[in-house]
Amino acid sequence: SAMPADAMGGMDADMMEAMPPHAVQGMDADMMSAMPADAMGGMDAPMMANMPADAMGGMDADMMSAMPADAMGGMDADMMEAMPADAMGGMDADMMEACPCGAMQGMDADMMSAMPADAMGGMDAPMMANMPPEGMQGMTADMMEAMPADAMGGMDASMMLATPADAMSGMDADMMSAMPADAMGGMDADMMSAMPADAMGGMDADMMSAMPADAMGGMDAGMMSSMPADAMGGMDADMMSACPADAMGGMDAGMMANMPAGAMGGMDQPMMEAMPADAMGGMDADMMSAMPADAMGGMDAGMMASMPAGAMGGMDQPMMEAMPAD
Repeated sequence: SAMPADAMGGMDADMMEAMPPHAVQGMDADMMSAMPADAMGGMDAPMMANMPADAMGGMDADMMSAMPADAMGGMDADMMEAMPADAMGGMDADMMEACPCGAMQGMDADMMSAMPADAMGGMDAPMMANMPPEGMQGMTADMMEAMPADAMGGMDASMMLATPADAMSGMDADMMSAMPADAMGGMDADMMSAMPADAMGGMDADMMSAMPADAMGGMDAGMMSSMPADAMGGMDADMMSACPADAMGGMDAGMMANMPAGAMGGMDQPMMEAMPADAMGGMDADMMSAMPADAMGGMDAGMMASMPAGAMGGMDQPMMEAMPAD
């Protein structure tokens, strides 16, 4: 007859290590849960690969932390999915790094949130690309901060959309620049406002154009001033109009010069009033003619003095009439 589950209570690491890999095919969750945590120190990748998925239901955090990192090389998605969420509390960066990419398909939000932040240091782009979007719901700022920048290369829009807004506070410029442009399609205003200003230094025009317009509602002047000038090439009028007026305080002439003329169609008087005078040095006639007339109500003498002469070629009577006399 089969071995009683509680007999596994006498197992130790040396016994586990001496066992042929295929022997663990007879394991089940009850046997796993009866085993002393330190017995897992004898586990290796071939044994793990032979273990029935449902046996992982008996794992806990202590057993996970006792397991050699390279044993995770035998993990697959079914085994990951069968594991109790709190068992992930025993993960570390070395174990994560040894885990096959496909195993990440078994992750969910509860498992992610149970994982120590520093375990994310073992994540890479293929592993990230294999993670279900719902797994990202368990992400925190500390986990984001611990993740290698290039791991963000596996992000997509659905994963971004599932990420809690406050997790974005762990982002930096290197992570941003490693992210595929279309992943920005999952960004919203709350996520944007939670992001550190300097993270915007990794933004480019393709990422900007992929972002929903209303995500710009989370921008502020510090974020705007951190953004590379050429990223403004992805702006359009809807994005401009969604941008808080005071965010325009971070604009400069180089950013203005890179902005498509049509984007100026989203400008209004409060935005114009918030803009530094020297930013107007990037204006041209096409941008001027695309701007709503009433936006000119925010102009002042300093802004006018900074504007290239040729930009005045885009002026018309309603714009002139809306402009303050001084």
